[in-house]
Amino acid sequence: MRRRGATSKRYAKALVQLALEGGRAEEVGQELQEALALLANHPKLSDLLLRPWVKGAMKQNVVAEVAERSGWSAPVKDFLGLLAARGRMDHLQEIVLAYQGFVDEAFGRVRARVRTAVALTDEDRRQISEHLSRALGKEVLVEEAVDRKLLGGFVAEIGSLVLDSSLNGQLSRMRERLVKG
Repeated sequence: MRRRGATSKRYAKALVQLALEGGRAEEVGQELQEALALLANHPKLSDLLLRPWVKGAMKQNVVAEVAERSGWSAPVKDFLGLLAARGRMDHLQEIVLAYQGFVDEAFGRVRARVRTAVALTDEDRRQISEHLSRALGKEVLVEEAVDRKLLGGFVAEIGSLVLDSSLNGQLSRMRERLVKG
């Protein structure tokens, strides 16, 4: 598994460098997300691209046709074709995550996974993003997830940093202080 992660990062880094040189890093990232969604929604296509006995050239032709119909740029079409030809389509999700991380790093931003009890409004999302951006000194992109187990507030996870501003966390800390006396 460790080897797979390293391979995914190498592919992602090469694509990021190419995309940054062309000034299309965001567009390429969006198209990669679309490719992931397309494969998730079309299991027969995904199965075909993952079968080891299907020749790489055939997989490459299939990917080229899909990319053409989807209107993806040449770098994405060529990149997906390379993955298909080399039998690496099973790495695509890890590559997309690594790509996203490299692009965020290049643009000086981080992603925060924010769990809340209820869905955030646009204003709430903006305020959380601004608050976290001031605290970290970087642009923060908020990825929201609703967690019905939370009583209120939010929990933000940024890499290994966890900021717990939830009611559950406050009650837990209060309980610890009462137990300690």
